[in-house]
Amino acid sequence: MGRVFITIYFGRESAIFLKLTNIGMPSFELLAIICLIALAFGDLFVGVVNDAVNFLNSAIGSKVSSKKVIIGVAAVGILIGATFSDGIIEVARKGIFHPEMFGATEAIIIFTAVAFADIILLDLYSTFGLPTSTTVSLVFELLGAAFILALWKMGGISEAWTVINSESAIKIIVGIVMSIGVAFVAGLVVQFLTRLWFSFDYKEKFKRWGGVWSGIALSCLVLFVLMKGAAHASFMTGDVKEWIGAHTFGILGGAFVIFLVLSYLLMALRVNVLKLIVLIGTASLAMAFAGNDLANFIGVSVAGTHAFLGAELVDKLPTPTWVLLLSGIVMVIALATSKKANTVTGTSIALASHGKEVKSHWKTNGPVEKLADMVHAIYRGVVWLLPDFLVRAIASRWKIRTEKGADNPPFDLLRAAVNLMVAAAVISYATSQKLPLSTTYVTFMVAMGTALADRSWGRDCAPCRIVGVMTVIGGWFFTGIMAFVMAGATVSVLYLLKGWGLALLLAVVLLTVYKLAHVHEKRRL
Repeated sequence: MGRVFITIYFGRESAIFLKLTNIGMPSFELLAIICLIALAFGDLFVGVVNDAVNFLNSAIGSKVSSKKVIIGVAAVGILIGATFSDGIIEVARKGIFHPEMFGATEAIIIFTAVAFADIILLDLYSTFGLPTSTTVSLVFELLGAAFILALWKMGGISEAWTVINSESAIKIIVGIVMSIGVAFVAGLVVQFLTRLWFSFDYKEKFKRWGGVWSGIALSCLVLFVLMKGAAHASFMTGDVKEWIGAHTFGILGGAFVIFLVLSYLLMALRVNVLKLIVLIGTASLAMAFAGNDLANFIGVSVAGTHAFLGAELVDKLPTPTWVLLLSGIVMVIALATSKKANTVTGTSIALASHGKEVKSHWKTNGPVEKLADMVHAIYRGVVWLLPDFLVRAIASRWKIRTEKGADNPPFDLLRAAVNLMVAAAVISYATSQKLPLSTTYVTFMVAMGTALADRSWGRDCAPCRIVGVMTVIGGWFFTGIMAFVMAGATVSVLYLLKGWGLALLLAVVLLTVYKLAHVHEKRRL
């Protein structure tokens, strides 16, 4: 029987050459690479479905425009960001474990095992509408696969742990955990001050001061694009990054003046500046998502291919632009066609909305109700200590006016703009300080903080919101455990069964995705 041997070459001109020769049965490594390439497409689909909440939440929740326009704006950001993502793919290849401690076949086994585990895990979360971090899942899958394979080889826990790049892994995990609290507090404070300034009936006052606020918001988004979205673009050389770092305040000041003048000019022309900010912010977050999180979807496939070609994984290896662009196109298709993306986005919007529809999503319980009562009692105690005139003045800023019979959005454009501005600022600052974080965790917690500041957490629905938020956050921590265990299981199957293991895991993935699709359809009905 003839063997098909495929030589794949990533050339400087991003070309791909295939050479077919008839020399016997295909090897395990070749079959694994074929699976990795196929799994990369699947991972792109399930990954963007879960991460869509990062950049669609504010635009859809505020109903800034039609769904088609919002998806179109996000698609532009994704396609641009995808071509900027080459550098960050290095994290998937050598950021979590020391690749030089494994042979080429072993490295391929690790990357293939991670790809199998990732599709199952992310599709499971998306089916139940729970946003999670693709960064956390990738980190713990790489940890689990590398550690368990080393355990099989070396036999001892202490010996196996030597293959882990513990300093890098711990830095990533600590940064991600810290970002949860920072994002929530930042969203809470900025939204409180913004609402105190403009109130819910903000249109008249926005005509006077909206240009100043818009200048600040748009300046944050510009810094975000430079620091995070375009951080890995070819034009962002070391000198350019150093110059931006040295002149950050000058860039912000210049951008503020320009956007200040431009905002007042647009308002004079009766252009809704808030809509513009939300759409620009959506494109910016989508760009950063594609530029940074693309590694979570195709990083292991690219790394596995390089290992198959005999490249030294400790060196910096380029990814062809056409591969990145094709990945961006696949993500756009998934974003436009997937029903699960709506489910995941709906969870965040329901938890952040002014309405009481959150009660239909989450059921409360006794301990949570007591917790809500305790927090409410503390809040009432603080209010009692404040002067009456101050309490009345603050309360007047939070009077919500809804139009009867109108299709009121879950939250207004002002809060949507704050969500995007604060998330951009937090992520930009963390990036400038070289602190790793999860964009999913930041955007979700900012949205929860702004919702609390807007008094969306009323006494009647606060317990349900607490249950919902605790469920999502609990799912985040459970993501790490599940990812480690699942990747450990898949790497064991591949290490022990080789080709038969590939066939078994492929069947498991196909069956799982099929079953989860049916579960999702039943939940939607």
